[in-house]
Amino acid sequence: MLALERHRHIIDLVQAQGSIRTGEVASSLNVTEETIRRDLEKLESDGQLVRTHGGALVAEKHRRELPFYEREGTLMEEKRRMAEAALRRIEAGDTIAVDASSTALQLVKLLPDMPLTVLTNAMQVVVELSTREQVKVISTGGLLQHGSLSFNGALAEMALERYHVNRLFFSCRGVDPVRGLSEAHDEGARLKRKMLELADEAILLADHSKLGLRSSFYFAGVGEADLLLTDAGADRSVVGDLEKAGLKVQIV
Repeated sequence: MLALERHRHIIDLVQAQGSIRTGEVASSLNVTEETIRRDLEKLESDGQLVRTHGGALVAEKHRRELPFYEREGTLMEEKRRMAEAALRRIEAGDTIAVDASSTALQLVKLLPDMPLTVLTNAMQVVVELSTREQVKVISTGGLLQHGSLSFNGALAEMALERYHVNRLFFSCRGVDPVRGLSEAHDEGARLKRKMLELADEAILLADHSKLGLRSSFYFAGVGEADLLLTDAGADRSVVGDLEKAGLKVQIV
């Protein structure tokens, strides 16, 4: 296979999957890992992807922001396991905050009807908890973002300032060991910054595709979260770098 053919194959693969592993691509194309590493270097220099430890991620400019209903259906098993691990950290009487991520929604779906206060900017979380009579639900209100079904903006940020929560459960677009936690849009980044500031404990739920990724707007260092729950597909070298940066990681 010619280099140009390999490059086209790699670009198609990374855009379809979001991330690739050097060894897996080398095996599928019957070439050496060193050959693929050189290909990745060339494609990164052309702005087609971003290299990571052991592979590559789709470049931010090529990432399509999926509507909430599409994101909700991806990596379902991984999200379920992270949600189950997060659920074990919630106690009756807690006040928790939940963002508008599809992984956090999986946690909310598992919540039993028990004495609990839930603060959220997510329309889907409000709907999901509407039948649980013992759960007190507080919505931030604000400007509705149709794609994410979330409330953001100045009104939502002002609403958050009135509260204190025991635990925050949230996700984000990218988790980079050096630059920190990032979002695709400034409004979402600002709101998650506010959520972090009002919580005693911040628990990040992020699947393997987000680890090592840098998005457009940074809102916190990785050490500002208390725990990362991620899945078994996580690159162990990236996990090691996150731990060195001060983030406790639990693979579920």
